[in-house]
Amino acid sequence: MADARRPLPEPARLQRGVRAWVRTGPLILVLALANNRAAADEPPAATASPTLEAPVSALPRKPRYFYFGRDYGSEALYGPLWVFVNRGYDVLQDHVASRNIFDFGYRANGRNVAENLIHPFSAISNDGWKTFFSQEIFPLSFTRDTARWTPNYTLHLIGGGMTYTALREWFEDYHVPAPRVFSAFTLMAAAFVNESLENKGVVGFNTDCIADIYFFDIGGIILFSFDWPNRFFSQQVVISDWSLQPSFTLPNGELHNAGNYFAAKWALPFYRRVSLFSWFGEATTAGLSVALDDEYSLSAAAGGAAVHLVNQATNKVQNTVDFVPTAALFLDRRNSLLASLQVSDVDDYFIHFNLYPHAITARGPAIGVWGVVDRRARVAAGFAIGRPFGIGGGWSGL
Repeated sequence: MADARRPLPEPARLQRGVRAWVRTGPLILVLALANNRAAADEPPAATASPTLEAPVSALPRKPRYFYFGRDYGSEALYGPLWVFVNRGYDVLQDHVASRNIFDFGYRANGRNVAENLIHPFSAISNDGWKTFFSQEIFPLSFTRDTARWTPNYTLHLIGGGMTYTALREWFEDYHVPAPRVFSAFTLMAAAFVNESLENKGVVGFNTDCIADIYFFDIGGIILFSFDWPNRFFSQQVVISDWSLQPSFTLPNGELHNAGNYFAAKWALPFYRRVSLFSWFGEATTAGLSVALDDEYSLSAAAGGAAVHLVNQATNKVQNTVDFVPTAALFLDRRNSLLASLQVSDVDDYFIHFNLYPHAITARGPAIGVWGVVDRRARVAAGFAIGRPFGIGGGWSGL
């Protein structure tokens, strides 16, 4: 008789582990949100003299990590609509669809993404569990066609987790009930739109959305529900949201200048005014940042920009990305981006400039402007209105 206690083969154990995570991940997310909500609502502990009320200044204040309500720079645009448009339509920079977002086939693409999320094990089994884990989950593949895990850690896990905390802080400032729930909902709604755009009309298996949403988007929310990641990425390696200024442009109603980007700074221990710097999103760059004084910093970076998302298959989603050289300069004030200039080896966004609200003067309304010049000297330009909107209008001749 076979030993009933014989250990399972490795593939079977992997499948069992993934099944458990996919089934319990959303529950863990709900419990994490509920636990943090309860902790936030917990009254302060009683003092030794209960008849005396402590002054307001003596009461403990909830730590603030990423959103400070500044009225200048990129933070002047920050809000759920700005986050949703930049994250949800970020992949338009890869030319996956027309920039007229109202003509996109949301129903068909959203249905295919939903089918794969509802039945993830069939999609994973089609490619193989080893392929799924080595190419989408763990950093074990390093070729252009297989390193699909790369944006999962930067954009989805760290960037998404940081955005979850910043949005939660935004909702708290506006006294919205259940801020963690609204923050998580905004992130997941943007993620679903983004995955629908990346689906690109496929009716079939799509493991990309399974890895992105179940492992890294939800994982980022759970991870940044704890204080230590927020402390680390706001004090040690400082992460800031330096996304673009989305605008709906005439004459064709196209969405331009939308993109989700983050800046990371790590101050050199032997000379704190200089930091190692990275700007990442639909670009992967590295460089240096120099503190000009106690408020302003100038940063420069170079690397690669994603320009085309190419599906290598016809009956399933197996996307790869083409990169081109890019370089950029940035001016920020207290990690709120004031201005950026990017040059990339592309036809459309060849020279790309953004000037954020109140970058030059604190007077007047919080309005940012941007401009693009392509290789044929055609121009697009627009503006974005400060929070709570964060988006605006413009004109495109591209």
